[in-house]
Amino acid sequence: MSWDRRSDAPLPAPDAAAEPSRAREASTSEFGLSSLVRMRGAPLIEALDRHLPGSREHAEASASYAFATAVELGYDRSHSELIREAAKLHEVGKLYVPAYVLGKEPASLSDAERAQLDGQYEAGYRVAHGAGIAGGVCGWILRARERFDGRGAEELAADAIPVESRIIRATCAADRILASPSTASASADLADRRRNATDELRGQAGHELDPRMVEAFAAVLSRATVTAAGAPGGQ
Repeated sequence: MSWDRRSDAPLPAPDAAAEPSRAREASTSEFGLSSLVRMRGAPLIEALDRHLPGSREHAEASASYAFATAVELGYDRSHSELIREAAKLHEVGKLYVPAYVLGKEPASLSDAERAQLDGQYEAGYRVAHGAGIAGGVCGWILRARERFDGRGAEELAADAIPVESRIIRATCAADRILASPSTASASADLADRRRNATDELRGQAGHELDPRMVEAFAAVLSRATVTAAGAPGGQ
């Protein structure tokens, strides 16, 4: 398969970030593209889950959060679905990171192991590109590594980072926080856990994460909490 040759695809030049004020009309081409990304990405997700058990669950959760956040920001359904499919693939580059490295605590990584981990996004770009996924979508995966404050691999900052990448990074962080044992055990109350997660995300806003993406996700989470509270049983 061509996707396992990391040198196949040149890295893309930065794209200008698309803003919701220029919301796209729902298009057959984008609906078709999201279906194509889903079909071609499915074997990559399956392979990653075998390499790193549990990664599928994180991919699916991050993708759901990314879709909801994109809709909250004003994107139409077709583009939001495309962002969702890209978010599923945001960690496929971990296929190139040895399992023993992925299993270590960050503080215990050697410089060489940290470099392997840091290379996952470039690897993910090349894997996705080799699988026949559209270059623009691959670029979103690659630039999900960039920090909002410009301290990432390419030193892109703020609006120089594709908005889709900023959504993916924020919602990946959100799922990591919500799924962490410390968050889950902080309170038995669902609303409290979500508030704690939102506070932690806001602590990263302006540094690692785009504040606008954090607030959009916070709005989604707040609405979900209100809906859950009104449901039978309270959660």
